[in-house]
Amino acid sequence: MAGFTGFFTLDAARERAARTHLICRAAAQRTRRRLVFSHLTLLELRGMTLKPPATLDVERLHVTTDSMRRKSHLRGVQDHLWTGRMETTAIDDLIDGVSVEQAVCQMALYADQDSLTMIMDWLTCANAELRQSTTERLRDAIDGFGRFPGIRRCRAALSRSVAGTDSPQETLLRLTMIDAGLPCPLVNHEIPDADASTIWRVDMAYPRERVAIEYDGEYHYDRHRWRSDLRKRNRLQDLGWTVLVAVKDVLNDTGRLNEFLLMIIHARSRGTDVGQAPMS
Repeated sequence: MAGFTGFFTLDAARERAARTHLICRAAAQRTRRRLVFSHLTLLELRGMTLKPPATLDVERLHVTTDSMRRKSHLRGVQDHLWTGRMETTAIDDLIDGVSVEQAVCQMALYADQDSLTMIMDWLTCANAELRQSTTERLRDAIDGFGRFPGIRRCRAALSRSVAGTDSPQETLLRLTMIDAGLPCPLVNHEIPDADASTIWRVDMAYPRERVAIEYDGEYHYDRHRWRSDLRKRNRLQDLGWTVLVAVKDVLNDTGRLNEFLLMIIHARSRGTDVGQAPMS
């Protein structure tokens, strides 16, 4: 998954969607047919991207049709045939798009399983302004479109997806932990702190062993956020929690990543050894 690019802040998502929207409108003005944008193009219209699939031309716009007789024949546009049920919606007065659920199913032919899981986590994220689907809607779509290329990969990706995440990087870290043999952690776990009269929320947690895993993106590096995070982590340690923090460099370096995974394993082992009770 090295080199993955995800847009998960509200400003970046809006910027990506606006840029793609203008490009799609320009293409639509070159034909009398109403284009239905799909695949990676639809996801970009909704504000995200993913690791470039090797078998999909990322330099072209992607549209879907239910009959090859209605191909667009536009330069820079790739037509895809979809013979099953179509879910389309008007994006504006000029262009249509498939549903985000259908776009995910279409990308199952081109994207690897972890990329699909990251898309699904992004579509069901914690941020209400960015969230565009639910696990139930994704499952219904996969089951309801009939047999399509990549359906098994799509189902496997959904089985590893967790709703309510905060960023693609957190998803990548969680999947790496699972692949290393760790159980799936709880996401955005809440920890009550009576002395501080607050409830702390951590990115991932193993409550029984009182181990919290945080991912710090670049937005953590302002002074106010740094002070807030420092107080939070000091309070959690006072409550008996072990707090481990990963940054971008950890995900990009195999040696540092393996070291971090071993820290999690050791912390869970220590938590089990002292027989701490579960904390919800």
